[in-house]
Amino acid sequence: MSGRGAGQDGGTAGREPRRRRDPQWTRAVLLDALLELITEGAGEPTRKAVAERAGVSERSAFVHFADREALYVAAAERQAERWRALAEPVAPEWATADKVDALLAQRARMYEVMTPIRRVGLALEPESPGLRRVMARGDAFFRDDLAAMFTPELRQDPEALRPGGLLDAVEAAASWAVWDHLRTRRGLAEEAARSAMRLALRALLSGPTR
Repeated sequence: MSGRGAGQDGGTAGREPRRRRDPQWTRAVLLDALLELITEGAGEPTRKAVAERAGVSERSAFVHFADREALYVAAAERQAERWRALAEPVAPEWATADKVDALLAQRARMYEVMTPIRRVGLALEPESPGLRRVMARGDAFFRDDLAAMFTPELRQDPEALRPGGLLDAVEAAASWAVWDHLRTRRGLAEEAARSAMRLALRALLSGPTR
């Protein structure tokens, strides 16, 4: 997380005032503060709470964002950078079972990072065109990743890409919504949640649909 004091980022006391006058630095610490507070369970934090966590004045903080919409869209984009950094390539030529295991290992890391932020994003999404766009890009990223990873399996089913076909089923089985249901509603530990999703994905990708 970006430092909120001179000692945290390796700078000196003399450099800190200059950093605080840097608009990019101020934007970054505000976004980090907002994401930290949401992750800690603050829901939608107040402007005052975000400014205090960032270590900047409330009066000057939000001149860097046109409005609440712009702030949350920028925070969503910053959050997307974080979970995308956890993605690792999985070769399509691997065995199906190995690909499923690799997929779920990285999706588990991504989904744990995403969960508190995504819940707030889903609540705000209906009134925020910007958030809808950011979240739609994230959904497309996950779907495209599955389509590339499981290309050999999908090619064996001539109707895999039709609406309601195999790709839609695989996307649903590997989704954050399923992960959140297993972790939150069912109360499963991470390994148990991965096990349930592994069973579903292996059945879909080796089952009679093809």
